[in-house]
Amino acid sequence: MLSRWTLRLGLCLMLIATGVLAPADDQSAGLSRVGTVEGITEYRLDNGLQLLLLPDDSKPTVTVNITYFVGSRHEGYGEAGMAHLLEHMLFKGTPSHPNIPAVLKERGGDYNGTTWVDRTNYYETLPASDENLEFALRLEADRMLNSHVAEADLKSEMTVVRNEFEAGENSPHSILVQRMMASAFEWHNYGKSTIGNRSDIERVPIRKLQEFYRRFYQPDNALLIVAGKFAQDRALELVAKYFGGLESSPESRSTTYTEEPTQDGERRVRL
Repeated sequence: MLSRWTLRLGLCLMLIATGVLAPADDQSAGLSRVGTVEGITEYRLDNGLQLLLLPDDSKPTVTVNITYFVGSRHEGYGEAGMAHLLEHMLFKGTPSHPNIPAVLKERGGDYNGTTWVDRTNYYETLPASDENLEFALRLEADRMLNSHVAEADLKSEMTVVRNEFEAGENSPHSILVQRMMASAFEWHNYGKSTIGNRSDIERVPIRKLQEFYRRFYQPDNALLIVAGKFAQDRALELVAKYFGGLESSPESRSTTYTEEPTQDGERRVRL
């Protein structure tokens, strides 16, 4: 059953996508308030970043979640699995945060990253405090543009991704989902596995990963969410401080042109 929080977030995202939320008063530091639905308030920065605030003082934690609108469907020929591999690489650190997993654990945080066909997502949930809120926002702003996507880290992370690939090969559920998607989408990239193709994963040049990162990990291609126990005014101040000065790249992003043909009959998958 969907939680009330999930329903509220889904409603707000739907209204954002359809343009129902009307622009409201401008805020300082290039941050504009768009509107509020079910206690969820949307803002937009001048650089294109979308922001949702979901305050809940009953929670003992604060969560900072950032979603980039890029996934496996944006991969080209020979790049299957690159979006997921890049997700792993973004935990390898930045010049200012050289060991992201270690510092999150030190703060008692729960964190993860996930990749799907249309999006890549990162979050950290930390004990609620002004210090942790600022840390999480500073971290996400930093790794949006300054992550180590280095060849030295590629080999070790490739092993982790390869293990996930092999685990999926031994999971009846994963195999069934992939075969159903492949049957439903014969031409569109939705029919390809997000985890990718083994040969593509093992042979992807670091240059391709770096180009993919620079193209899609940009403020105007991201949605930032702050949820839990926090002061809204302070959150806005910190978002403006750490994200407001980031410039979006003028580089164009690839578009999926393929249109899936109309299905002409029943399709079945047997596992």
